[in-house]
Parts: sequence; C-alpha cells; structure tokens
Amino acid sequence: TIAVQFDFNSARIRPDSFRAVGLMADALYSPYLQGYKILIVGHTDGKGSREHNLKLSQQRADAIRDALINPLGVLPSRIEAVGLGEEQLLNSSKPDAAENRRVQLINIGK
Repeated sequence: TIAVQFDFNSARIRPDSFRAVGLMADALYSPYLQGYKILIVGHTDGKGSREHNLKLSQQRADAIRDALINPLGVLPSRIEAVGLGEEQLLNSSKPDAAENRRVQLINIGK
C-alpha cells in the first residue's frame, strides 16, 4: 500500500505525492521487478455513493498508471489499473477514515 494523496473528490495527484509515485517507478526499474507486471488497485473511503466511489477509485488508479508511464517511462504493457471503490476498507469501523483512501501495487507475475 502506497500513500498517495489526491485532492478531495478528485483523481488529481497532489504535488506532495509525486515522490511516492517516483519511488514506485524506481521499484519497477529495479532488477528484481524487471519483466514483471503490476496491478494498481485504487480504493476510496465510504463517503459518497458506491457508483461514484467505484468510478473515482478507477480514475485514481488510472492517474497513477498514467504518471508511471508518462513522464516516468514505465512500459504501458507492464501496468494494469483497477478501482474497487469502497469494497475493501482497511478501517471498516470508520468508513470515512483517511486510511481507507489508498492505492495498492500488486505484482501479478511475468
């Protein structure tokens, strides 16, 4: 799980999160991950409708994917993006908690 901040109700990556996206790219360029494909999974908190959260989480996962591709140069064929909305809350007792808004990178193999 990577802490990437977005503007409220937006898929725009906040400038203070560009370092985290850069670290993702560095990891993908490491010898250990060369040739592996990555799934970017976007999550939201429990605010808003389920449909809206699903769409927003997909847009956020796509924003991370796009940033890794351009300007960071990761090959598009190595990255998939999916949004799950509010379906996998980290803190289900507090659906609106900030820790529920996150992005996961999952190694899905070669």
